[in-house]
Amino acid sequence: MRPTKILVVDDEPDVVLFIARTLNGEGFDVISAYDGISALDLAETEAPDLVVLDIMMPMMSGYEVCEQLKANPQTQHIPVVCVSSAHNPNARDRSREAGAATLLLKPFSPAELIAQIKRHLSQSPEAV
Repeated sequence: MRPTKILVVDDEPDVVLFIARTLNGEGFDVISAYDGISALDLAETEAPDLVVLDIMMPMMSGYEVCEQLKANPQTQHIPVVCVSSAHNPNARDRSREAGAATLLLKPFSPAELIAQIKRHLSQSPEAV
């Protein structure tokens, strides 16, 4: 059985590194993208089990990436956990409208991230 593969998308390399180290420590296989276009390409070619997606990125927002993932029959089943430092009251609703499973506000603890990932992986029909 292959390890669970998670695509981490954030335009800040330090954030990607922090999340990747946290997930690697839990036995997850991590692939990284630093922009929306790369994220969409990797989602199709790598078929991750879950996507951790930053909302505020240049050129293409996380909302747009999530909407495109959910519109693509090849990637629509992949759960998306959005992360954002924008403490905007509409961010949670906007994330859900885009198709995300949940929104975590930065800064979040590694334990909180792992709990949300495990929760959404267990609810994913592909995880069975």
